[in-house]
Amino acid sequence: MLDLHSHVLPGLDDGAPDLEQALAMCRLALDDGVRLMAATPHWYPARDPLAISEISQEVLALRSELAAAGLPLELVAGAEVALDPELPRLAREGLLPTLNGGPYLLVECPPHTSPRLLPDLIYGLRLAGLRPILAHVERTWAGAQNWDWLTGLVEQGCLVQVTASSLTGKLGSAPKKAAEALLSLGLVNLLASDAHSASWRPPGLSQAAAAAERLCGAGAAEVLTRLTPQAVLAGEEPPPAPRPAPRRGLFFWRK
Repeated sequence: MLDLHSHVLPGLDDGAPDLEQALAMCRLALDDGVRLMAATPHWYPARDPLAISEISQEVLALRSELAAAGLPLELVAGAEVALDPELPRLAREGLLPTLNGGPYLLVECPPHTSPRLLPDLIYGLRLAGLRPILAHVERTWAGAQNWDWLTGLVEQGCLVQVTASSLTGKLGSAPKKAAEALLSLGLVNLLASDAHSASWRPPGLSQAAAAAERLCGAGAAEVLTRLTPQAVLAGEEPPPAPRPAPRRGLFFWRK
């Protein structure tokens, strides 16, 4: 499995505070069947953001520590980029920390953000040649009753990432219900851990992948945790999002 959203780089944000915790997170990921993680520290355009080179250097440093510890986990660079009106301009200037340096950008959807702000920003990013991936939509808009607005963004080329702990219910009933609703509508492209430590929202995708299979059937986990992440890292078109097979209706024969 490939996990494209984690806060594993030590000391850069509210994720791993030090190298010991970062290595513990990586061990948990490996034990759960994850072979690659994208290190995606928070990136705030309006708050003296991290330099792309600094993120890359920290990824290289953690790779060296993983090799020394005998942990065969691959790491790639990225960031969780906060919504900001300047994103389209920064995209045009090549200043955004995309996933693995490709065309996909992980975009954070903070609480209390109105979905009405998204279409123009998404349109601007698409014009600049980027494919946004909306992070943890099910947590930001956990109580949403209508996802038509999200369907419109997906039709524009936007991808949707759901947090593994939301789908398993570890983050509460509202995010779980929202995650299940999004899967039922075929609006989820990726599962990711959004891991912040070895204890609170830890790495691991297997339980959520199994939950997705129960809801959408065989093959859903493969799409959400391997095929789509691989396409994202390669800068390619992702496979269709999984969705439950239509239920067969009951037929009554009349004589």
